[in-house]
Amino acid sequence: MTRDEFLVEMQDVLQTEETLTADTVLTALAEWDSLAVMATMAFLDRNFGVQLKISDIKELNTIGDIAAKAGV
Repeated sequence: MTRDEFLVEMQDVLQTEETLTADTVLTALAEWDSLAVMATMAFLDRNFGVQLKISDIKELNTIGDIAAKAGV
């Protein structure tokens, strides 16, 4: 998966119409809530075999941080 494909997929995961970039700050997104966190965790597990803990989520500040966890 390319970085651009990842951004499109994350847009779907977060159910946002906002165009995402690696620099998009998660807390700036109205959609970034507990359901979005769970959806992100499931997305990373299903597509990249990355299993995050809640403590890992606290370290994520941007979409780029999520991409780095996925290795994209």
